[in-house]
Amino acid sequence: MFQARMGYSSNEYISLCFGVSVILAVFSLALLSMSLDYAPASVLVFAASFFSMTKYPEYRKRKRAREIEKHLPNCLRMIGIELNMGLPFETVLGGARDDSENGKEFSEIARSIDNGLSVQEAFHSFSERVDSNFVKRACGQIIDAYEKGSSGDALKKLAEEQESILRARIKEYNGKMVVYSLLFIAASAVFPAIFQGFVIVGSSFLDIGITALQAFLIPVLLFPVLNLLLFIIVAVGSP
Repeated sequence: MFQARMGYSSNEYISLCFGVSVILAVFSLALLSMSLDYAPASVLVFAASFFSMTKYPEYRKRKRAREIEKHLPNCLRMIGIELNMGLPFETVLGGARDDSENGKEFSEIARSIDNGLSVQEAFHSFSERVDSNFVKRACGQIIDAYEKGSSGDALKKLAEEQESILRARIKEYNGKMVVYSLLFIAASAVFPAIFQGFVIVGSSFLDIGITALQAFLIPVLLFPVLNLLLFIIVAVGSP
Protein backbone atom coordinates (compact mmCIF):
# COMPACT_ATOMS: atom_id res chain seq x y z
CA MET A 1 0.00 0.00 0.00
CA PHE A 2 2.89 2.34 0.80
CA GLN A 3 4.49 1.98 -2.63
CA ALA A 4 1.09 2.22 -4.37
CA ARG A 5 0.52 5.61 -2.64
CA MET A 6 -3.23 4.98 -2.21
CA GLY A 7 -3.80 6.66 1.14
CA TYR A 8 -5.27 3.58 2.87
CA SER A 9 -3.84 1.27 5.48
CA SER A 10 -3.89 -2.44 4.62
CA ASN A 11 -6.77 -3.15 7.01
CA GLU A 12 -8.81 -0.21 5.69
CA TYR A 13 -8.38 -1.32 2.10
CA ILE A 14 -9.27 -4.96 2.82
CA SER A 15 -12.45 -3.77 4.56
CA LEU A 16 -13.29 -1.60 1.53
CA CYS A 17 -12.73 -4.55 -0.84
CA PHE A 18 -14.97 -6.79 1.26
CA GLY A 19 -17.77 -4.21 1.47
CA VAL A 20 -17.78 -3.43 -2.25
CA SER A 21 -17.66 -7.13 -3.14
CA VAL A 22 -20.66 -7.89 -0.92
CA ILE A 23 -22.64 -5.05 -2.52
CA LEU A 24 -21.83 -6.30 -6.03
CA ALA A 25 -22.75 -9.87 -5.09
CA VAL A 26 -26.13 -8.79 -3.67
CA PHE A 27 -26.77 -6.59 -6.71
CA SER A 28 -26.00 -9.48 -9.07
CA LEU A 29 -28.38 -11.73 -7.15
CA ALA A 30 -31.09 -9.07 -7.34
CA LEU A 31 -30.45 -8.74 -11.06
CA LEU A 32 -31.08 -12.47 -11.40
CA SER A 33 -34.52 -12.17 -9.73
CA MET A 34 -33.27 -13.10 -6.23
CA SER A 35 -33.47 -16.78 -7.06
CA LEU A 36 -31.22 -18.95 -4.90
CA ASP A 37 -30.58 -21.05 -7.99
CA TYR A 38 -28.22 -18.26 -9.04
CA ALA A 39 -26.47 -18.04 -5.68
CA PRO A 40 -23.27 -19.65 -7.10
CA ALA A 41 -23.16 -16.86 -9.69
CA SER A 42 -23.33 -14.20 -6.96
CA VAL A 43 -20.60 -16.02 -5.04
CA LEU A 44 -18.51 -15.96 -8.19
CA VAL A 45 -19.15 -12.21 -8.55
CA PHE A 46 -18.04 -11.70 -4.94
CA ALA A 47 -14.87 -13.76 -5.42
CA ALA A 48 -13.95 -12.07 -8.72
CA SER A 49 -14.58 -8.58 -7.31
CA PHE A 50 -12.65 -9.21 -4.09
CA PHE A 51 -9.72 -10.78 -5.95
CA SER A 52 -9.59 -7.94 -8.50
CA MET A 53 -9.70 -5.20 -5.87
CA THR A 54 -7.03 -6.82 -3.70
CA LYS A 55 -4.77 -7.05 -6.76
CA TYR A 56 -5.29 -3.41 -7.72
CA PRO A 57 -2.64 -1.99 -5.33
CA GLU A 58 -0.08 -4.33 -6.90
CA TYR A 59 -1.05 -3.09 -10.36
CA ARG A 60 -0.91 0.55 -9.25
CA LYS A 61 2.47 0.02 -7.58
CA ARG A 62 3.87 -1.54 -10.76
CA LYS A 63 2.34 1.14 -12.99
CA ARG A 64 3.77 3.92 -10.81
CA ALA A 65 7.21 2.30 -10.92
CA ARG A 66 7.05 1.98 -14.72
CA GLU A 67 5.99 5.62 -15.03
CA ILE A 68 8.97 6.75 -12.96
CA GLU A 69 11.33 4.43 -14.86
CA LYS A 70 10.11 5.98 -18.12
CA HIS A 71 11.04 9.55 -17.13
CA LEU A 72 14.03 8.91 -14.87
CA PRO A 73 16.61 8.32 -17.67
CA ASN A 74 16.13 11.86 -19.05
CA CYS A 75 16.35 13.19 -15.51
CA LEU A 76 19.59 11.28 -14.86
CA ARG A 77 21.08 12.49 -18.13
CA MET A 78 20.22 16.09 -17.26
CA ILE A 79 21.69 15.70 -13.75
CA GLY A 80 24.85 14.18 -15.24
CA ILE A 81 25.26 17.03 -17.73
CA GLU A 82 24.73 19.71 -15.08
CA LEU A 83 27.13 18.03 -12.66
CA ASN A 84 29.76 17.99 -15.41
CA MET A 85 29.12 21.71 -15.85
CA GLY A 86 30.04 22.20 -12.18
CA LEU A 87 26.60 23.37 -10.98
CA PRO A 88 25.80 22.99 -7.26
CA PHE A 89 24.00 19.77 -6.32
CA GLU A 90 20.98 21.64 -4.90
CA THR A 91 20.57 23.54 -8.19
CA VAL A 92 20.75 20.29 -10.13
CA LEU A 93 17.98 18.76 -8.01
CA GLY A 94 15.80 21.82 -8.49
CA GLY A 95 15.98 21.42 -12.26
CA ALA A 96 14.75 17.81 -12.05
CA ARG A 97 11.27 18.80 -10.84
CA ASP A 98 8.35 18.71 -13.27
CA ASP A 99 4.72 17.53 -13.44
CA SER A 100 5.52 13.85 -14.06
CA GLU A 101 5.45 11.22 -11.32
CA ASN A 102 9.23 11.29 -11.34
CA GLY A 103 9.26 15.09 -11.00
CA LYS A 104 6.88 14.87 -8.04
CA GLU A 105 9.28 12.49 -6.32
CA PHE A 106 12.19 14.87 -6.86
CA SER A 107 10.06 17.70 -5.47
CA GLU A 108 9.47 15.57 -2.38
CA ILE A 109 13.20 14.88 -2.15
CA ALA A 110 13.93 18.62 -2.30
CA ARG A 111 11.33 19.31 0.41
CA SER A 112 12.78 16.58 2.61
CA ILE A 113 16.28 18.09 2.27
CA ASP A 114 14.90 21.58 3.04
CA ASN A 115 13.26 20.14 6.17
CA GLY A 116 16.59 18.86 7.48
CA LEU A 117 16.92 15.39 5.98
CA SER A 118 20.31 14.54 4.53
CA VAL A 119 20.70 13.93 0.80
CA GLN A 120 21.49 10.28 1.48
CA GLU A 121 18.39 9.81 3.62
CA ALA A 122 16.15 11.62 1.12
CA PHE A 123 17.24 9.45 -1.80
CA HIS A 124 17.11 6.28 0.31
CA SER A 125 13.50 7.17 1.15
CA PHE A 126 12.81 7.67 -2.57
CA SER A 127 14.17 4.20 -3.37
CA GLU A 128 11.90 2.72 -0.67
CA ARG A 129 8.80 4.45 -2.09
CA VAL A 130 9.19 2.86 -5.53
CA ASP A 131 9.28 -0.86 -6.30
CA SER A 132 12.06 -0.66 -8.89
CA ASN A 133 15.62 -1.96 -9.00
CA PHE A 134 16.47 0.75 -11.53
CA VAL A 135 15.34 3.48 -9.11
CA LYS A 136 17.48 1.93 -6.38
CA ARG A 137 20.50 1.86 -8.70
CA ALA A 138 19.86 5.46 -9.77
CA CYS A 139 19.59 6.63 -6.16
CA GLY A 140 22.84 4.85 -5.32
CA GLN A 141 24.62 6.53 -8.24
CA ILE A 142 23.25 9.97 -7.31
CA ILE A 143 24.33 9.52 -3.68
CA ASP A 144 27.76 8.40 -4.87
CA ALA A 145 28.08 11.46 -7.12
CA TYR A 146 27.06 13.71 -4.22
CA GLU A 147 29.44 12.17 -1.67
CA LYS A 148 32.49 11.89 -3.93
CA GLY A 149 31.85 14.96 -6.06
CA SER A 150 32.38 12.80 -9.13
CA SER A 151 31.28 13.60 -12.66
CA GLY A 152 27.90 12.69 -14.05
CA ASP A 153 29.23 10.22 -16.62
CA ALA A 154 28.06 7.22 -14.58
CA LEU A 155 24.54 8.69 -14.40
CA LYS A 156 24.44 9.21 -18.17
CA LYS A 157 25.61 5.64 -18.77
CA LEU A 158 22.91 4.30 -16.42
CA ALA A 159 20.31 6.35 -18.29
CA GLU A 160 21.40 4.83 -21.61
CA GLU A 161 21.17 1.30 -20.15
CA GLN A 162 17.63 1.91 -18.92
CA GLU A 163 16.54 3.39 -22.25
CA SER A 164 17.76 0.20 -23.97
CA ILE A 165 15.64 -1.84 -21.55
CA LEU A 166 12.61 0.37 -22.22
CA ARG A 167 13.00 -0.04 -25.99
CA ALA A 168 13.11 -3.83 -25.54
CA ARG A 169 9.95 -3.70 -23.41
CA ILE A 170 8.12 -1.67 -26.05
CA LYS A 171 9.16 -4.08 -28.80
CA GLU A 172 7.95 -7.06 -26.74
CA TYR A 173 4.68 -5.30 -25.92
CA ASN A 174 4.01 -4.50 -29.59
CA GLY A 175 4.42 -8.20 -30.41
CA LYS A 176 1.89 -9.15 -27.72
CA MET A 177 -0.57 -6.54 -28.97
CA VAL A 178 -0.96 -8.48 -32.21
CA VAL A 179 -2.17 -11.52 -30.26
CA TYR A 180 -4.39 -9.41 -27.98
CA SER A 181 -5.98 -7.75 -31.03
CA LEU A 182 -6.88 -11.13 -32.53
CA LEU A 183 -8.33 -12.33 -29.22
CA PHE A 184 -10.36 -9.12 -28.90
CA ILE A 185 -11.83 -9.58 -32.39
CA ALA A 186 -12.68 -13.19 -31.55
CA ALA A 187 -14.33 -12.30 -28.22
CA SER A 188 -16.20 -9.36 -29.76
CA ALA A 189 -17.53 -10.92 -32.97
CA VAL A 190 -16.52 -14.51 -33.68
CA PHE A 191 -17.41 -16.20 -30.36
CA PRO A 192 -20.79 -14.41 -29.95
CA ALA A 193 -21.77 -15.26 -33.54
CA ILE A 194 -20.81 -18.92 -33.06
CA PHE A 195 -22.72 -19.08 -29.76
CA GLN A 196 -25.87 -17.52 -31.19
CA GLY A 197 -25.75 -19.84 -34.20
CA PHE A 198 -25.31 -22.81 -31.88
CA VAL A 199 -28.29 -21.75 -29.75
CA ILE A 200 -30.56 -21.13 -32.76
CA VAL A 201 -29.66 -24.34 -34.58
CA GLY A 202 -29.28 -26.48 -31.47
CA SER A 203 -32.61 -25.44 -29.96
CA SER A 204 -34.34 -26.46 -33.19
CA PHE A 205 -32.95 -29.99 -33.37
CA LEU A 206 -31.37 -30.80 -29.99
CA ASP A 207 -32.05 -30.44 -26.27
CA ILE A 208 -29.05 -28.24 -25.45
CA GLY A 209 -30.21 -27.35 -21.92
CA ILE A 210 -29.82 -23.58 -22.25
CA THR A 211 -32.68 -21.47 -20.90
CA ALA A 212 -33.87 -18.26 -22.51
CA LEU A 213 -32.34 -16.23 -19.66
CA GLN A 214 -28.97 -17.92 -20.10
CA ALA A 215 -29.11 -17.41 -23.86
CA PHE A 216 -29.64 -13.71 -23.17
CA LEU A 217 -27.10 -13.25 -20.36
CA ILE A 218 -24.17 -15.08 -21.96
CA PRO A 219 -23.78 -12.71 -24.95
CA VAL A 220 -24.80 -9.66 -22.92
CA LEU A 221 -22.50 -10.31 -19.93
CA LEU A 222 -19.96 -13.07 -20.56
CA PHE A 223 -18.40 -11.86 -23.82
CA PRO A 224 -18.17 -8.19 -22.68
CA VAL A 225 -16.48 -9.45 -19.50
CA LEU A 226 -13.95 -11.32 -21.67
CA ASN A 227 -13.28 -8.09 -23.56
CA LEU A 228 -12.89 -6.23 -20.28
CA LEU A 229 -10.37 -8.82 -19.08
CA LEU A 230 -8.40 -8.33 -22.30
CA PHE A 231 -8.38 -4.56 -21.73
CA ILE A 232 -7.11 -5.15 -18.18
CA ILE A 233 -4.37 -7.48 -19.42
CA VAL A 234 -3.29 -4.90 -22.01
CA ALA A 235 -3.28 -2.11 -19.40
CA VAL A 236 -1.34 -4.17 -16.85
CA GLY A 237 1.25 -5.26 -19.38
CA SER A 238 1.86 -1.82 -20.89
CA PRO A 239 5.54 -0.71 -20.73
